[in-house]
Amino acid sequence: MLFGRKKPGFVKIEESDKDANNISEETIQETTENKTSVNDSDLNSKTGNEAEDSNKTSEKPDLLEFLSSLPDVEDEFADLVEPEDQNEAENEEMTEAMKLADYIRLRSAAGNLTKYASLKKEIEEVDQILMEIKKDEACEDIVYKEGQNDKYYYSKLNMSDNYAMISSLVEDKDLVTTIVNMVRFNSKTYPAPTPVTYFEKHPYYATRPQIERAYTVLSGKEENSDIERFTNNKNVDFLFSTKFMTPKYAKALAHEDDFID
Repeated sequence: MLFGRKKPGFVKIEESDKDANNISEETIQETTENKTSVNDSDLNSKTGNEAEDSNKTSEKPDLLEFLSSLPDVEDEFADLVEPEDQNEAENEEMTEAMKLADYIRLRSAAGNLTKYASLKKEIEEVDQILMEIKKDEACEDIVYKEGQNDKYYYSKLNMSDNYAMISSLVEDKDLVTTIVNMVRFNSKTYPAPTPVTYFEKHPYYATRPQIERAYTVLSGKEENSDIERFTNNKNVDFLFSTKFMTPKYAKALAHEDDFID
C-alpha cells in the first residue's frame, strides 16, 4: 500500500461518524413521532372545541323569543309626533271658526279686507261661525269696519285700524263719504289740512274731475258744512274741518309735502 497501514485513529473516527449518523437518524425518527403525536393531540383538541362551539350555537335562544322575554319599558319618545302627523292632528282639532279666523288674518297680512258678502256666498253657515269667532278669546283680534255697502273684516294683529278704515272707504267706492271722513280724520288726528291731490294717490286713485264732482255734492249737504276749502300761496287746494281746526290754523299748517308718499 502506498501510504502503509492505517492508524487506529482513523478507524475510531469512522466508527464515531457511523454512531453520529445512527444517533441522528434515531433522533429524527423520535422528533417526527413526537410531532405526529402533538398534531394528533391538537387535532383532537380542535375537533372537541368545534363540537363544543357547535353545541353552544345550537343552544342560542331565538331572537324573537329573546325580545319577547325582555321586560316592558316605557318609551321616552312616545309623545313625539312626526311633523306631518302633528299638522294633521292640529287640522283635525281646528274648528271652522279658527279656520275662518286664520283666513282673515292671511288676507289682512296681505293688506286686504274680507267682505262679509263674499263670505256669505262661500260659506253657508257664516253667521254662526262669525258668532263663534266673536266669542272665542283666541280670535279677539278679528274685528270689522261697518262700511256704507258692506262689513269688512280684518285682523288687528296684521292691519291697523286706520288702514282698515281707509280700505273700507275705498271698497265702498263712495268718494263723497271718503273725502268727508278723511278730511275730518286728518284735521283731528295730526292735525293738518288735506291737499286735494291726496285723493289722486294710492289707495284712492281718483281723477281731478271726480274729486271736483264729489266736492260739489258734499258741499250741498248741511251735515258736511264743516268741510271748507282754501288755496295756499303755492296755488295748492286744501280741505279741512272747522270742527277741529280754525281757518287760520289750517292755513298755517298747509304743507303738501306732508302727504307725499
